[in-house]
Amino acid sequence: ASLASLVLLMAVTALSGCSVLSSSKPSTTYDLGPLAAAPSQPPARLPKLRVAETDGPTWMDGRGIYYRLQYTQAQRLQSYATQRWVDAPTRLFDDRLRDAVSGRGELTWYGDTTVPAIKVDLLGFEQVFDSATSSRGVVRARATVFHKGLIGQKTFVAEQPAPSADGAGGVKALSASSDAVIAAILDWASTLPLEAAAEIGRAHV
Repeated sequence: ASLASLVLLMAVTALSGCSVLSSSKPSTTYDLGPLAAAPSQPPARLPKLRVAETDGPTWMDGRGIYYRLQYTQAQRLQSYATQRWVDAPTRLFDDRLRDAVSGRGELTWYGDTTVPAIKVDLLGFEQVFDSATSSRGVVRARATVFHKGLIGQKTFVAEQPAPSADGAGGVKALSASSDAVIAAILDWASTLPLEAAAEIGRAHV
């Protein structure tokens, strides 16, 4: 009897274990995808630059993909349960920014203090639902360009519609918004007196 009870207990345990495993959904991970195709009209070239590490609020330290139900819970920021970024959004954005800088000029290491630097602080990086079926990826960033002092600072916002009302759609929209913000930052930076600042820096070396 005791042996039969043990066998029954083991069977029940095994079945309950299978139930737990089958009910849990695997996590899907995303990055920002490949870089967008180069525009037909080449953007303005940049002088040699260095890039400081991108920062953001503490909730961006994790890998959650965040969304906001603007139409019903505008003050609540939530994350998808089974969809994640492969790295923190600040790191993904930082990699994208460095690729863009090197594509428009020469990216040097941050210790090269003879050239100006770009520093970006991510202020927002979320999928915003305006209704149950309509959403957009919103990226807000503050860019600071400095060299022996402040050269310029400006806040940028980009919004791109999500192709679907889910995490996968949000990822595509956030990727497009990131590229739009970065392009706007570098277009703005190209209008600043970067060459003059670099000359001053080299004169003081």
